[in-house]
Order: sequence, then C-alpha cells, then structure tokens
Amino acid sequence: MSVQPAISGVVYLGNDWLLYADPDLVFKLSENVAPALVLGPAHRPAALTLRDGHEVCAPVMLHASGVWSQLVQRSALAFLYVDPLSGAGSRLQRRARGGVVAWPRADLQARHGIDLARLCSGEVAAGQMQPWVAGLLGEVADEGDGRAPIDPRLIGLRTGLHLRGEGRVDPAAIADALGLSAEHVRKHFRQQVGMTLSSYQAWVRLYQVAATACEAQQLGHAPGATELVNAGGFYDASHATRAIRRYFDLLPTEMIAPRAFVDCRSSA
Repeated sequence: MSVQPAISGVVYLGNDWLLYADPDLVFKLSENVAPALVLGPAHRPAALTLRDGHEVCAPVMLHASGVWSQLVQRSALAFLYVDPLSGAGSRLQRRARGGVVAWPRADLQARHGIDLARLCSGEVAAGQMQPWVAGLLGEVADEGDGRAPIDPRLIGLRTGLHLRGEGRVDPAAIADALGLSAEHVRKHFRQQVGMTLSSYQAWVRLYQVAATACEAQQLGHAPGATELVNAGGFYDASHATRAIRRYFDLLPTEMIAPRAFVDCRSSA
C-alpha cells in the first residue's frame, strides 16, 4: 500500500546528513536541530527572520544549530542538515558564528550543478546527491577558518550515540570513553561542538525517525506511532510530537510522509 504524502517536500537521507527540499515552504519560529546550509532561489532570495527580529536574506545561508528562525513568505527552499559531530558539520557550525549568515557566493548551486526545482521535486537521484553534497560541503565547510579541528575523541562517539538513542545521554559513560572527568564532559562538548549533549541527542533522534520512515516507505507501509517513538528513543508519542514541532514545525505524520524519501546512504 502506498503512503499518501502529507507535505510536498522531499527528504534526501545521507550517512551523516539530511536534506529537506520543499517547493513551497513556510514555517513558524522553530529551533534548528543541526548546522545547516540553506539553499533558496537565486532570482528571488528567501528571507529568514530570527527570534530577535533580525532578517537574513540571501540565495545561500549558513544556519547554526540552536538558533531559532522562521520563514514567513513561502518559497522554494532546501535545508541541508549536517551531523554536528561530522567534520563538515562542526566546521559549518563554527562558520555560521552562532547565528544565520549569508554565504557570499550566490552562484554556489549553479556551480555545483544541482537545480533547486529538481531537488524539490525529487528528481535528483541518490547517485547524484552523494557527490554533490560532498562537493558542496567541501567548499562551504572548509578548513579556512584557521581553527583547530574538533576533538577526534568526540567524533569517535558518534556511532555509539546513534546506537543508544533511548533515554538521556549519560555524561559519566561519555567521560569514561573520553578519559575526562564527568564534570568536564558537558563543557567540553559544548565548546567543541557548539551545542549541548541533549541538543545533539535531539538530532540523533530525529535523524533516526527520518531513517525509519524512509525505510518503511520503501517497503510500502506507513510507520505507526509506536514505531516512530521506538526509532527515535523518545519517551512517548507526545515527546516525539513536541520535538518534531520544535525543530521542524511539523506534525509527526507530516515528517514521516513527505512526497518522497531518497535514500543516499548506499551511494556513499
């Protein structure tokens, strides 16, 4: 049985990134769950309004994790969320400088050969997406900021945190893995990654929900509330609903039933 789309957007899923592209996007004030590259129309740039009323208008924007923004005027738009513990994600977070900033090269999309309209319609194949995302992030999240790379011990935690998403993150267990005292773990993580451990866990949970929904759609069935809660390690359905509302301004039924999922993980 095919799943009826709840929203017109398309979700592309990579190993350490998630791209949501919508031809007619609008959303209320919500918190960005992971550092993101925001791609809009070149001829009529979209404008994101921040919580303090400041507005950023550009064809390409860098959006830090933890920053609240909204899109008041409908626009075709793509959010490329990058795992904060990946090398590209940590550098993107630093380059966004804790806010939303315009990228100076408006021709970024054209030079990398991806059309926003095709991206929003789901016409871009998985085999095209993986090298395109790698090239895009290679340019935008480069090493040119002069800062030391993220602590490799933290990057090594990524797999374990994705495997154990249920409950709360245990700083004591992470401290043991890092060889640090427990009282320094939270501070070290925030300084290095630019977000808290609990915020990173929110990214892990929502990524896992998207991955589960993607796999379910490919098999031709719609995941139920229990499957969604279990996939993300949420306490219950209301916890999942609050998180999805907070970070994407979507209902769970909308997040798990876009027009299409495109699984790019096998193309890496």
